[in-house]
Amino acid sequence: MMTSIRTRILAFLDLAHCQYKVEGNTITTSTAVLAFTADHLSILREGKPERFMPYEKLNMDKILFLLTAQSDKTPAH
Repeated sequence: MMTSIRTRILAFLDLAHCQYKVEGNTITTSTAVLAFTADHLSILREGKPERFMPYEKLNMDKILFLLTAQSDKTPAH
């Protein structure tokens, strides 16, 4: 499940022309750091507590909105 969600998020970031960097199982954008583990997705945003979300309970629409809400729309990869 981790791989399919990671692939879906990366595809969305590409389509939205969002700047991001991938290092192993971590994706860093201008608004958040997403860390993929075997059991859950960890989302860290500046000024917010870290969130741990099990893959089964992810709301992809909300995650994608958070990633693009204030992002720089310039491709960087």
